[in-house]
Amino acid sequence: MPTTEDSIIAAARLRAAHRGEKEVLAAASALEAMEALKKSLTGDKYQEALERLYLEYAAS
Repeated sequence: MPTTEDSIIAAARLRAAHRGEKEVLAAASALEAMEALKKSLTGDKYQEALERLYLEYAAS
């Protein structure tokens, strides 16, 4: 199943909650990162970048 933008936002919020940070700011930061990726990548490259971003949030 491909990584979705919603799953990245959820992972960012979860990481923030575990760190005692503001979830809203984490979600906003994730959205900004995805918007930057959208501007520079398309198709499979964009999907691969989403997967890496998700792993970054999920692993930390």
